[in-house]
Amino acid sequence: MLNRFALSLDMSLLNHYQVSCRIQEGDIVSGSNNEQFARIFSMPPAMVPYVDLVVSEQEKELVLQMEGQSLSKDQIAEFMGMGLDETAHLLKEMTKREVLIRSIQGTQVRYAAGRFYANMDYWTAYETGSWSCLPKWTRNAVYEWQLQAFIKLHTPSFEKIAQDPDVWLQMKNRDVLLLDEALELVAAAEYVCVLPCPCKTTLQPGSPVIEGSMRLGARAKETLEIGQGRGLTASEAKAHLLMLDRMGLVHTGPHFWREHDPDLEWVSHGNCNIAYSFPFQAGLRLGLAKKYPRVHYVAQMEQERCQGCGTCVGRCPFGAVYHDGTTISLHGTSRRSIVLDPAKCFGCGLCATSCPEEAIAMEPL
Repeated sequence: MLNRFALSLDMSLLNHYQVSCRIQEGDIVSGSNNEQFARIFSMPPAMVPYVDLVVSEQEKELVLQMEGQSLSKDQIAEFMGMGLDETAHLLKEMTKREVLIRSIQGTQVRYAAGRFYANMDYWTAYETGSWSCLPKWTRNAVYEWQLQAFIKLHTPSFEKIAQDPDVWLQMKNRDVLLLDEALELVAAAEYVCVLPCPCKTTLQPGSPVIEGSMRLGARAKETLEIGQGRGLTASEAKAHLLMLDRMGLVHTGPHFWREHDPDLEWVSHGNCNIAYSFPFQAGLRLGLAKKYPRVHYVAQMEQERCQGCGTCVGRCPFGAVYHDGTTISLHGTSRRSIVLDPAKCFGCGLCATSCPEEAIAMEPL
């Protein structure tokens, strides 16, 4: 069974950060409006002094005025005292950043306050300057809050995975995919869009942004419609995936999409660095390694074909391929021997796609 203690929020850690969330000299001052907005927007305590980095005064006022209601554009224009065109522009901007959530109720489009959990992905990825200027301890506190919120949000799914690792779930980064599987997935989608990887921009602010997050099908279309992401053609999506593979990112997505979601109505496809990937970090923290994201293959090495170049050692992010300290003689020269430990393998295939001798094959579990 899944460790329920691991699933519970680390309250001691969060309380520590809450106590530490004090206004220091040079910090943005937290007023009553900020605190009220933070409650409505479900922001973590550490972000309260920095509300004004996330939203403008006008946006803050709108969320406060809505008082938890779902309203139409006309209603919002009326109590904000704005023209319809100005209101439409404001709503478009706030929806793109998920400060507001847009929904269809009957024949009417309505808007309600969003949540910081969703907005944070956009904010840290597209407004990296604001995120980077926060004190490091604040960023660490918010990251921990976000990871715990991710775990809490998906607790029912994690419980099912603990009982049946192969259960079908509409869940981001559900399985580890080989490159060929990832290419098949994007080739089948009518719509593909890429977004900056929010895990990377959150944990490595200021580093080069990588468009490692991909959405396909209906999700991609909806993402593009609200103004997020960058749309790709089929050939562009293939080239982008190959580039991400060369960078050493692990492909994740739904392994059984043909059986359960052939029309790609719900597909999220990631390309992850395990050092900062929320899904991999959550899986490890919950004791669900290889179950989430789910592993379906294991690497097998033909030692007689290996020329000892060591490319696979540098490519493996899991430490499954390594030099064991011994040497072997190849063509009259001494080279460090290479060992592959199947127990450490997560079946990503990065070693296999880079081996010049094709000495590594991926075998289904």
